[in-house]
Amino acid sequence: MSMTCPRPTSPTLLTALLLGIASLVAAEPAPVTLAEVQREVLREQAVLSGTTIARRRAALSPKVDGLVTELFVDAGSRVAAGDPVLVLDDRLEAHNVEAAAARVQEAEASHQDAIRIRDELLRLKEGRHASETDIRSAIARVDMTAAALAAEQAALAQAREVKRRHRLTAPFAGMIVSRNVEVGEWAKRDEAAVELVALDVLRIRATLPQTDFPRVARGASAAVRFDALPERTFRGEVFARVASGDPRSRTFPILIDLPNPDGLLAPGMSARVRVSLAGGEAEVLTVPRDAVVAKADGSREVWRVQEEDGLLKAYPVAVEIGRAGGDRLEVTAGELADGDRVVLLGNESLKPGQTIAPQPTERTPDAAETAALK
Repeated sequence: MSMTCPRPTSPTLLTALLLGIASLVAAEPAPVTLAEVQREVLREQAVLSGTTIARRRAALSPKVDGLVTELFVDAGSRVAAGDPVLVLDDRLEAHNVEAAAARVQEAEASHQDAIRIRDELLRLKEGRHASETDIRSAIARVDMTAAALAAEQAALAQAREVKRRHRLTAPFAGMIVSRNVEVGEWAKRDEAAVELVALDVLRIRATLPQTDFPRVARGASAAVRFDALPERTFRGEVFARVASGDPRSRTFPILIDLPNPDGLLAPGMSARVRVSLAGGEAEVLTVPRDAVVAKADGSREVWRVQEEDGLLKAYPVAVEIGRAGGDRLEVTAGELADGDRVVLLGNESLKPGQTIAPQPTERTPDAAETAALK
């Protein structure tokens, strides 16, 4: 019985098959996302990195030493201005207040009695039944009892103030970030019992290159993004430039205030900041940052879309890039025009003249990013 072996495939046939498969693959439209070249007023921005810090931070301690009898907060507690934090044992001070109040009553009675005697002597003087000496003594006694009453009232106010100082309250709204005492412990006035930070407005401390220092003004707008919330852009403004630079890096601190009404942000978060620079406005052509492809030789290109025979095809166009404004870049040179369509996503493996299939845009710039370009 004879067996027939399969004939080996010739190299020419194999090459033809591979080319056929490659042509089929190449014929498949590449899925991409498109964007437009736009002519717009670009505000030049400095791109900085920074860290959020608390605009208000306070290490709270009682104004007197004492034993902690009540504690109303823990680490993580939110408080409003005036909320109680802790209470010290104030029983002795309560007795002092009662004693001072009693002395005030006694002084008031003495003063009223002195007034009564003075008034009686003044009436008797009209009938010449009281001597001038007695009248003057009565008037002097009224003055002395008035002074004694004022002294006792001051002593009562002092006793009440000492008692009040056994209660610690929050000076502003925020969050307790640390607690260093427990009920039953002895708290000292020179040692922090709790630490409070305000969260309604945070401050970002970033470093600014010396070349941009004169171009950033107080009140300049800033767009801020956080690694913890990458899909959101927050809006703040420059609070101050600190005129104390680092002599090694030639950078200067810049402080940016950022409203935090939802409490999503916290001190210690890393931030990426874009600050508007003065004197950098011009009407230019811009493309999205992601549309620009950096090549190995340092040049840059974008893939412009053209329609040919009812099909959309992409071709590379060499460009030169200038300033940045938000997520868009200025095009300083290149054969692009306002309204041209370019490939935003999916441009890494395109070939010249390749057919493309536009996909829906997954994300549009939010209001804050749009405002940064206007």
